[in-house]
Amino acid sequence: MPTSAHHHPALRVSDLERSARFYIDAFGGHWVTRPFTLEGEFAETVFGGPAGLRYKVCHVGFDEGVVELFEFLEPVVAIRHIHPTEGNLLHFGIQVDDVAGALERVEAAGGRRIWPEIARWGDASVIYVTDLDENVIELTDHSVAGIAALTIAQFPEAAPDHEGAR
Repeated sequence: MPTSAHHHPALRVSDLERSARFYIDAFGGHWVTRPFTLEGEFAETVFGGPAGLRYKVCHVGFDEGVVELFEFLEPVVAIRHIHPTEGNLLHFGIQVDDVAGALERVEAAGGRRIWPEIARWGDASVIYVTDLDENVIELTDHSVAGIAALTIAQFPEAAPDHEGAR
């Protein structure tokens, strides 16, 4: 059994150092691993090729968890900005103490808000923002358990023990 369903999201970025600085500045992150380059057979195996694949990787940590950032050096393929409904990773969430303050830090670090204002989900504050490469991040001031309880209060059929639920 896994000890945690969330270990780390891995994000493709266009400039590793710039993106790491964003996560450090916006969320009070810290270096867990500095940028290093992977190339050769192992690097090709990780992503299933192509031959000659090279990329830089680093890890930026928080009080709990990390983000793993990848910048592809060879081949270089521009990051295509797509609508969030087209992505495979729709968003990842970060719990913060103060959503408004985190939003200010995100915007000051070059990120942008998707929603015009911070929304309320019960008594939770929530907003979607993007990093410098349009990766979508949900900021909330509630834990996963807190969000689940608020969701079930509004949608009783979402309860795991609800008849018909798996």
